[in-house]
Amino acid sequence: MSESSGSKPFELFELAAAVLLGMGAVGASVAGYQAGLWGGASVEGYGESASMTTKASTTYSDELTSYIHDAQVDVRAKEMVWEAMEIEDEDRSNRLMSMAAWLYTSQLSDPAYAALKLPVLSDDMPDDYEIPHAELEKALNIDLDEDYVDELFSASATEFEDAEKRFAKAREANEMGDKFALAGVILTVALFFGGLALVFKTTVRWGFLGTGAVVFAVGAIYALTLGWA
Repeated sequence: MSESSGSKPFELFELAAAVLLGMGAVGASVAGYQAGLWGGASVEGYGESASMTTKASTTYSDELTSYIHDAQVDVRAKEMVWEAMEIEDEDRSNRLMSMAAWLYTSQLSDPAYAALKLPVLSDDMPDDYEIPHAELEKALNIDLDEDYVDELFSASATEFEDAEKRFAKAREANEMGDKFALAGVILTVALFFGGLALVFKTTVRWGFLGTGAVVFAVGAIYALTLGWA
């Protein structure tokens, strides 16, 4: 009888405090785990974006080299055509036209050749095929325009765009990791108030416990609104 009367009575406060501390600890751990996952995803994304940007830069350098080469070939071929049209020596004129035709057919990139509206080349044509003189003369009034530039640099433009998209996703992952880290801080604050409530023996402990419960609810709701990895 004396042992029964001497046992400590059940207290709702202790149960509530234990539940708050337990849920807060679990919530903070989960938030930290998610922050780590998103952080890892962001690091991986930044690395992939850097590699993609490097590859795009290499492609752009190759395209720029082709652009400069096309421009030089076009200028030189046009000079030959102009000279061939002005001189009276027919043999020399024909040689200049042949050289200009050779430059266009063998030295230009496909986008540049198409941009100058020269005759379409096919495998059925004879090996000694030359662009007609009339077509060469028409090309004098055609320049390598914006459409040519867009087509020539399309590969690097696409690669740069893909790299930017990957970087944006990595940045979003980093921001999500920061948000989960914030949720973990909020849940840790709830633990602080729950532990502080156990220190007091007066009714003020309910105030600290209630504050901890409110902070926990805010942190939990905030974490549930985030995207999970």
